[in-house]
Amino acid sequence: MFTRCFANMFVLLAMVLATFGTPVSVLAATPNGVDHLRGRWDGEIANLRGDNQSFTLLLNKFESDPNDPLTVIYGGCIAVGQNAYYTPISAQVLITGNEQFALTLFGTAATNTEAFVIKLVGTGSTSAAKVKDDLASGTWETADQQGNWSAIHHDRRNPKCPAVQVNNNLFFHPDVYAGVNINSDEERNEGTLLEGYTNIVSSGMKVEAPDGSFLTVPFYTDLFSPYVDFINEFRFLTNLPGLPQTSTNYRFTLLDAFGQPIPGSTTMDIWFGCTMGPPQNVSTSVDTAGLGVIWDPVTPAPGFDPGGSPQLGFYQIELSGYFGSNGIKTAAHLIPFADFGGFALGTPDGFDSGMALDQFADGVYAFEVIAFSEPAPGSGGVGLECQIRDQREQTLFEKAGTVYTILP
Repeated sequence: MFTRCFANMFVLLAMVLATFGTPVSVLAATPNGVDHLRGRWDGEIANLRGDNQSFTLLLNKFESDPNDPLTVIYGGCIAVGQNAYYTPISAQVLITGNEQFALTLFGTAATNTEAFVIKLVGTGSTSAAKVKDDLASGTWETADQQGNWSAIHHDRRNPKCPAVQVNNNLFFHPDVYAGVNINSDEERNEGTLLEGYTNIVSSGMKVEAPDGSFLTVPFYTDLFSPYVDFINEFRFLTNLPGLPQTSTNYRFTLLDAFGQPIPGSTTMDIWFGCTMGPPQNVSTSVDTAGLGVIWDPVTPAPGFDPGGSPQLGFYQIELSGYFGSNGIKTAAHLIPFADFGGFALGTPDGFDSGMALDQFADGVYAFEVIAFSEPAPGSGGVGLECQIRDQREQTLFEKAGTVYTILP
């Protein structure tokens, strides 16, 4: 149920397409968007962060939705509040009548001090050329607030949007790293993971490998995504066979609503290697507070030394689709019985996400303990270097009411 909900949300986000539209046949008859939606919209977002905030919306590129002749996809940019940056938007407009439309828009409100995704939903109408203003209004939503907004449209010239300004607040964190699964004494399955997190509204992530090949990475999510709340961040992830290419740059670029590169969003990562071993001798017992899990500490290696200085790498417990714990530094963890609200500090460390054991349906479940390494400071690498697990160490347990049994 949870995975389906999250997948549905990302289907919606993948269609965060157009903002204000009319059928393409009508748009084509009015070059430069005259009398329709393209151009500059000025409006107000009521009671955002405790105050009314002005915003400017620039709509330029548009395309018809191939699956619906009454829907138009728009691109452009938005600036919310004083001293704000222009950031990309994706919007979807449904034509509901003659010069009437309904819209859904995603953008990012970004200043020098913060950045967060905002969603605008509403209705509006366009007017004839001799009428000064078109009108639109509706409701807005962020991760923790909601309210009303309104806007007028009186500058119908085709605007240009500046390149996105990626910084500490308006971020894009791409990553290339290795995934290794040991299934037997002889077998070692190796893969390349390409991942990205961003609060810049985007429809995909383009990756250029060191050999010159290109790949587009679509939205990806599952329950074990502790840093993705589906309002503030977008996540991209794909898995390829074989290890990454070492010591050379991978180039990552975000894509707009039409699958085109977003200017200013390109950044790089270097992969160095996967040198540590997997967690082994995993042992699980039923405790009064949950399932207690311990394992042998993984021997320190380049990029992996959770107890060192600096602390590099961590362990993760993955009970796919139900529970996960990330950022574990010690070789022990408690999978709790009691509800922890979906995200909380773990015991003795790390961060738990998902459901508590008491919320599971009766049945048989499996989890794994994984080791993650990170690039050394100053190396030029970002994010992760490697995740490695020994599938022979997978733990099975059965839940029957309040009785938990560790299985062979």
